[in-house]
Amino acid sequence: MKHLKFYFLSCLLAGAVVADSLKADAWKPLFNGTSLEGWNSWKTKKQVQPGAWKAEGGELVISGKGGGDIYTAEAYENYEMVIEWKTTGNSGLLFRVDPSHKGAIWNKAPEMQVDKGNPTAKGSTSAGGLYALYGFTGEKVFYPADWNHVRVRCEDDHFTIWFNHKKAYEFTVGSDDWKARVGKSKFRKYEGFGALKKGHLGLQDHGHSVRFRNIKIRSL
Repeated sequence: MKHLKFYFLSCLLAGAVVADSLKADAWKPLFNGTSLEGWNSWKTKKQVQPGAWKAEGGELVISGKGGGDIYTAEAYENYEMVIEWKTTGNSGLLFRVDPSHKGAIWNKAPEMQVDKGNPTAKGSTSAGGLYALYGFTGEKVFYPADWNHVRVRCEDDHFTIWFNHKKAYEFTVGSDDWKARVGKSKFRKYEGFGALKKGHLGLQDHGHSVRFRNIKIRSL
């Protein structure tokens, strides 16, 4: 009987470990497809209200001017996230957003370019590049008039970026290479740029029409 009890207890513990593992690895939507719940306005630091930003047909849409930048209500440290976007203009996906900062959202948060730009451009200011810091080192596949898929993995300061399922580039915040690049950029005057370990994810309002969908994240 003791052996039988021990067996059942072992099974329960093993099941709990597996359940916790699955829970940790589960993808969580950052946009529910029907409302702006879970997203805050950079201006108000409160949930963004429908207007220039809106939920439309399962997509998170910015159209017109005046919506302002937005960011996730929750902060994340080590994670993997995916997002799809389509635009006729310009926007950005921001990492390690710090809502306590009094200036612009991009002052402290590295930004991946969301842009209709040149399909063959691979520089840091082209679509998919880390603005003014890192361009593509891998193959670039870009759909200027269609949906583009981005995957980001952040683990202990190391970021790896995939653009339309092709590895684009990687970087480590705080490395000598990072410091050298930031030191030559306009971000050098913002102390602690990109250094916030647990930060929010942001979307930029650049006055252009942009659509986002299939935005989800999982903890590592």
